[in-house]
Amino acid sequence: MASDLEQDDMGSLFEGMVLFNPSQIVSEIDENPPKQSAEIVVEAASDEPEKISVDVTVSQPLDENLFSDLTLITPSQVQITPESSPLLNSAVSRQTSIRKKKRAGLRIGYGRDVPVIPDDVSDLKESMDREQIGSEVDTHHLTGTSTAVQERDSDMLDHSVLEDDFADITTSSEGGDLQAVEEEEVYDKQALVKNNSSSLIELRFEEIKTKISEKLKHAREAVVSVSAARKDSIRRRRKAADNLNQAYAKYNELEKQLEEACEAEDFDKAERVSERLSSAEREKESMAFTLRDAEADCDNLESRMQEVLDLQIQAEEECASLLESFTMDSANDADLVIGNAETVSMKEMEEWQSSSEELEAKKMELEIEFHLVNDARSGLNNSIESLVEDDRRERDCLHDKKKILMDDLEKLLALVREKEAEIAENDSNIKRVENRIADVVSGFQELQSIVDTKCHDLQSGLSQIELDNESLSKKRKEIDEFFAQEEARGSELREMSRIAAVEANSYQEVVKLRKQLMQFVLKAREDKLRLNETETKLSQDVQMLKQAISTARASVQELSSTKARIHQEIESYNQRLLFIDKRVPELEAEKKVAATARNFREAARIASEAKVLGVEKEELQTKMETAISEIKRLEEEAGSTLQILQETEMQISSKEKELETSRYQRLILIARAASAERSAAIEVGDLEEADILLAEVEAAVAEAKNLQMDKFKEEDFLHLQENSISMELISKLDSKQLMELASSVHIMEHADMKGINV
Repeated sequence: MASDLEQDDMGSLFEGMVLFNPSQIVSEIDENPPKQSAEIVVEAASDEPEKISVDVTVSQPLDENLFSDLTLITPSQVQITPESSPLLNSAVSRQTSIRKKKRAGLRIGYGRDVPVIPDDVSDLKESMDREQIGSEVDTHHLTGTSTAVQERDSDMLDHSVLEDDFADITTSSEGGDLQAVEEEEVYDKQALVKNNSSSLIELRFEEIKTKISEKLKHAREAVVSVSAARKDSIRRRRKAADNLNQAYAKYNELEKQLEEACEAEDFDKAERVSERLSSAEREKESMAFTLRDAEADCDNLESRMQEVLDLQIQAEEECASLLESFTMDSANDADLVIGNAETVSMKEMEEWQSSSEELEAKKMELEIEFHLVNDARSGLNNSIESLVEDDRRERDCLHDKKKILMDDLEKLLALVREKEAEIAENDSNIKRVENRIADVVSGFQELQSIVDTKCHDLQSGLSQIELDNESLSKKRKEIDEFFAQEEARGSELREMSRIAAVEANSYQEVVKLRKQLMQFVLKAREDKLRLNETETKLSQDVQMLKQAISTARASVQELSSTKARIHQEIESYNQRLLFIDKRVPELEAEKKVAATARNFREAARIASEAKVLGVEKEELQTKMETAISEIKRLEEEAGSTLQILQETEMQISSKEKELETSRYQRLILIARAASAERSAAIEVGDLEEADILLAEVEAAVAEAKNLQMDKFKEEDFLHLQENSISMELISKLDSKQLMELASSVHIMEHADMKGINV
């Protein structure tokens, strides 16, 4: 009855077990054969994890019916005849193969992480069918087996299954550790590559900075070189201007001496002064030529200065372009880094989530397995207790009987011999029962130790799961740190991009300011060149007009001489006509006297002479008319020439006024430019250059003051720039100073033209 209850209680746990008939047990029951049986099962179970650990890389979930294929063996079954050993071995091997197939196909609850393949399902069904057939054959062949021994051997086989699964879990954990190590190595390589990439970007930024500094250095060196040559040229121009002024002063002094000598009628002194004046004029022309060369040299250096400033601006534009390109590249790299970091982090988080879910599934499987093993252990202990309960009661009864018999022995000393035999028989029975109990207990002792070991191993597995959980937490932390590092790297790249953009904007602002100031300077320079060309052209026009006046005056003088000569001829003609008019009557009278005296020859000569005088008179009258006509023509031509002369003098006056205006404007620009150059020289600490430029300013102001300022109108100077800027200063100032300079250029008030406030 107790056996039936035990089978009903454990039916769900041990269904499908193979039962052996105790009739097959031989007489060798006291030689402790259960160890051999247990060793066979344990060997089969211990060999199995070694095979599975080679092929399985991840832990297999537990069977849903953990003890559905266990076989119960009685302690006396080990004494079966040698003919039954192959049957046991075949059953064990068949059960081992079935367990392998079940582990490959079955999953517990929601812990199924891989879908079941149909081929595995069919194989599993076939193995289960074979198992069922084998179980039925064994059940019919082996009948009447003790249920307690079957439970013990079933637990031993279940221990082998648990050992196999634990071996799979251990293999999976080791595989997970290897995978974690490989992933850490991959992370280290990726971190090394990214650090190298970051170093390359920083190196590129440093190379760009170095290239920028070299470009700016070359441009500034060129500016300094041209500036030095320009200063030397300005000194030479100033010296040439001083020499020309001295030559002009000497020439004016000699002209004054010549006028004084002419007024004093000291013609010898006038001759000497005239020779010196010619030499002074040649010297003046030479000095003027030297000044023109110096001014041309200054203009060339101004153009060269403009070119080097353009080169500097171009270099700064290239620097800004390089920085803008680096800004775009670094910004794109930062976006790419952050995007890759997000992608990698998302992928790693997905893997981490999958690993966490898998770990949770493994943990749940182990917990379920632990609970099942614990329940099995409890059932095993209960089975042991139920198996030895009758024997314990019998032993207790025998002990009680022994006590009664001992009491009877004490009371009935007479019956000692009889009772001793009964006592000996009772002791033999007690020993036999105790041996039976010991056999049962010893049969389950090893299984208990195995189950305890498995519980300990499962607890170790749970501890390993906790360690894996900590490893996953560490991996999560590494992922977060990686993402934080990538974000920091992206932020660093964006900061570098921002710095490059700021520097590029700074260069662009500097280039913009330099261009604006250069346009300002170029406008002043163009005004100066325009005024210089205008002055040269006006000077040439004045010289041409003066030459035309000289030619006209010479022509008028020639006309006057011709007119005087014609007047003299007319006067001689008149005198001759008067003589002819006076002589003709005299000849007529003489002819009449000769004719009266009958001196016909004399009368013919006188008549011939009178006739000649008449012809001459006619000729003289004709010449006289021609001369009068010529005089009229000369008078008309002289009048026209005088009119042209007056117009030319008016043109000369107008041109000279324009010339003086242009010269005055040019002197203003020269004074302002020299003042700006002087300010730049003072700012850089070149006091010698500042003194030279101050002398040039004073000379320009003095020359401008010598002109008649009252005849100039303020409207003539409205188109001129009120300020001037040094190109050298433009090349040396930074952004803030250039901005202040540009602001000062636009806010300065209009200078007083009459005071020439430069």
